[in-house]
Amino acid sequence: MHSHHHAPASAPARPELAGRIARSLGIGEMSLNELDFDDLYVAEKIVKQLSQLAMTVLDQALDREKGALISAFWVENSMELVLCADTGQELHLMRVPEAHWTVKPRVHH
Repeated sequence: MHSHHHAPASAPARPELAGRIARSLGIGEMSLNELDFDDLYVAEKIVKQLSQLAMTVLDQALDREKGALISAFWVENSMELVLCADTGQELHLMRVPEAHWTVKPRVHH
């Protein structure tokens, strides 16, 4: 899945979450940009890994009805995707290399 990335549209920013993720990855907070899951294509092998992670995270989620908060961020300097599951106690991060994700093209009517 090779693609050319365009600057994706960012979802509403959550600075406290972005800060926690940036610290975990050892990068600057300003290089993280939140994405809306509806705007993403992710390689099938990544989806399989994500479902395994989701099962683990759901077991740890504080709010059983809501489950974990799942977010997606792209890192400007590396163009990797970072998928984040926040259980309320822990952050579970999954780094996805640039070749394994892309942003869906925008359709203008």
